[in-house]
Amino acid sequence: MNEEPTKNLSRSFEERVFARFDAFDGRFDAVYARFDAVDARFDTVDARLEKLESRAYDTKPIWEKALAQIMETGLEIGEIKKTVGVMETKIGVIETRIGVIEIKVAVIETEVAEVKTEVAGMKAGYAGIRNELTDVRRELRHDVKPKLDLILKFLLEDREDIRDAEDKIRQLETKLA
Repeated sequence: MNEEPTKNLSRSFEERVFARFDAFDGRFDAVYARFDAVDARFDTVDARLEKLESRAYDTKPIWEKALAQIMETGLEIGEIKKTVGVMETKIGVIETRIGVIEIKVAVIETEVAEVKTEVAGMKAGYAGIRNELTDVRRELRHDVKPKLDLILKFLLEDREDIRDAEDKIRQLETKLA
């Protein structure tokens, strides 16, 4: 067998795996930052609603309904943050279960799809922030899918490297036996 592929590896398998986990952490930090920005915008909207209520406009029932919807959206964002926390836990499990990485990636894709669905639901109720939510949705489509495809590509390449290493170990073991 040609041994050049293993000679060209400058970092160990564990270093490469940990580097990918660091990349995952960076991506999740970016997702958290986006959710924090949306949360800050909701706080601004909430402050504006309180100011209008203090002026005692005749539209109080409308504003009460809008405030209830905003609070409901805040709860949904809390659920989204929980979902992101669950994804981080699943990434921790990946360290010990390399053999089931493809299943974990499918779970992450499902949860991202749920996040997109929830964002689309929030978009319908808030015409004022409709354009911002559309931009976030486009960024998720544009950024996450190619990155997940790239992750899947790397995982498949790593699986081939592992198989090659296992074959070489078996060959060495049979030579020693």
